[in-house]
Amino acid sequence: MNYIKLYFSYIKRSFISRLEYKKDTFISILSFLFTNVFSILSIYFIIQSIPSLKGWDMCQLGFLYGFSMLAVSIDHLFTDDLWLVAYRKVQTGELDKYFLRPIPVLFQVIAEVFQPEGFGELIVGITMVTTCSFFVNITWSVEIILLLIISVLCGALLISSLKIIFASLAFPFKRSGQLLQIVYNFISYTRYPISIFPGFIKSFLTFILPFALFISIPVEVIFFSTMNVYILIIIEIGVAIGFFVLSLFIWHILEKKYQSSGS
Repeated sequence: MNYIKLYFSYIKRSFISRLEYKKDTFISILSFLFTNVFSILSIYFIIQSIPSLKGWDMCQLGFLYGFSMLAVSIDHLFTDDLWLVAYRKVQTGELDKYFLRPIPVLFQVIAEVFQPEGFGELIVGITMVTTCSFFVNITWSVEIILLLIISVLCGALLISSLKIIFASLAFPFKRSGQLLQIVYNFISYTRYPISIFPGFIKSFLTFILPFALFISIPVEVIFFSTMNVYILIIIEIGVAIGFFVLSLFIWHILEKKYQSSGS
């Protein structure tokens, strides 16, 4: 309970600091809105040239694109400071203060920054999923709704776990931002049906960096009933928890290798 209270204290402080620059925050949210709108338009122009993509029409692709943004936006809201750890906080010595406090370093990193720009992605994602769902053939049921919720939450946990793993590499190497960026960019592949990619890419996005397991595959199951919903839910929960436990273990091990840069 003490950590929950402390977390909300961090969030409150983060909100207050961001609201000192209201126009900057508003512009940042709008920028994410426009960035994703233009990405959606690019998919639209592709479909205009190719009427269907492996059996997927424009509305189905729009649903998939919007759904992919939900997990990303949740992660963006809560764990954005991991990017700064990977890119600069170890190298510049900014992380030194975290080790002087009687609070776990990872808790401080995650709690210190709440990123309202993520609301831009969340708004576009919800709008796309809601709008496109009226134009696609979905048989709504409790299990489908449960699959969507579990996939979003577990997908966000997976993304955050991978960010923790690759951000922690900055402890021994001082910087790991470029590597984290490469891994994170693979999420963009899941905005398209996994079936359009070669076998190696499919396997990589399903078993190594399993973004497709939480984004492309659940939507494919909803549209085409390719596997049992409850089996997929169990797999998603197991994989997400497994990656999260692994990320905490790796962070804990590499954290011990931290040495101040002296900056």
